[in-house]
Amino acid sequence: MGEVKVGVISIYWPPHFGGAEKYVHSMVDSLVNKGVDAWGITATPAREDRDSGIEFVHRIGVETHCWDKKGCERWFEQVVAHVNDESYTHVLINSPLTRTYYLFCEKLFRGLRSSNHALKIGVVHHDLGLRSRGILERFKFERGDWESAAQYFEEELRLFHDSKSALFTKQDGYMAFDSPLFFDPDFVVGNTEWSNRFINPMKSTPHYVLHPIIEPLDGPKSDKLKRVNITFLNPLFHKGRSYMADFINDYSHEWTFRVLLGSYGGQKQEFIRMIKDSWAVRDGRVDIVDYVEDIIDAYDATDLFLFPSRYEGYGMAAVEPMFRGVPVIVQDYPAIIEAVGDAAIVMPYEIGSLSWIETVEDLLEYGVDMELFKEKGLERSVFLLKRQEDEVDGLIAFLGGLE
Repeated sequence: MGEVKVGVISIYWPPHFGGAEKYVHSMVDSLVNKGVDAWGITATPAREDRDSGIEFVHRIGVETHCWDKKGCERWFEQVVAHVNDESYTHVLINSPLTRTYYLFCEKLFRGLRSSNHALKIGVVHHDLGLRSRGILERFKFERGDWESAAQYFEEELRLFHDSKSALFTKQDGYMAFDSPLFFDPDFVVGNTEWSNRFINPMKSTPHYVLHPIIEPLDGPKSDKLKRVNITFLNPLFHKGRSYMADFINDYSHEWTFRVLLGSYGGQKQEFIRMIKDSWAVRDGRVDIVDYVEDIIDAYDATDLFLFPSRYEGYGMAAVEPMFRGVPVIVQDYPAIIEAVGDAAIVMPYEIGSLSWIETVEDLLEYGVDMELFKEKGLERSVFLLKRQEDEVDGLIAFLGGLE
């Protein structure tokens, strides 16, 4: 295997802390720790008042955003020049620059390819596009389980891409299902088997799964926050906001809550309107938090962590509390189950809020399975740390072995 130099191109990077940004931040950090010459390449400036991540980051040009076509195109030119100057052997391009609705991102791929024909250009894939998610959900309800839905959808995709129709091309197929293969990368690194499964139906492009990397989250218990019964994260629609509101609006219990707004708190006001007339808000039993400097403080101050998200690329937020011995309840979505294994309490997909409330009642009021899932979570954390160590080694071998 020859020496590799890896650049991860992500318009957003910590201190912009979303799941995609944390993923590439940890990827570069892990590669560097293994002795690989790896760097982040971003338009996001550092901030003194927030965690700006690791030192192996080139912050290039002026901050821009994915919806600013002209700003991005100027940044693309700077990135191409930087990649050439620094002699990278491999680059990975992170979402959202790999989403097909940002067609102008073709200019970045073309610029990199035309300036260095030996450069291996990959994409980082996180979660499925809206159309694929919708189709899979429909097949799931028609066929009864996610695996049957997945197999049927895979066959439909193969037929679609294998069609000899003159009405559409292979690229049209990738566009229709928001596959990053639309940009014709040399390889794909995805964060779950589930998300990778439906973007490459003809198995034409090398791909590798590196599940999101998690820090051990060890250390003494924190008592910085007041203890609550239930903690939620990111009250967005697709994160299961309606379940969160139904819990808080339930008048038959006197549970206490903390809602962590996360990096995407833009829907905060709408969520607050959903709960403003609840007895819990009236009684001061709801703590709504914009920013927590150390997420461990929140995990150590809760009895349960509820993660009712309808879909995820992986579901890192459902895994982290387990490292602190906090039982977790999730919704049955394959990418989330790929994260939590059998260490979380799994609710049937889109089941009503009443069933969630009854399950929590069993746990909090009667102690059913609380200790069991604390132990399961801690066991899962040991497994995940071993798995990610093996996967980082595998990623290095994968990159070095690309033809």
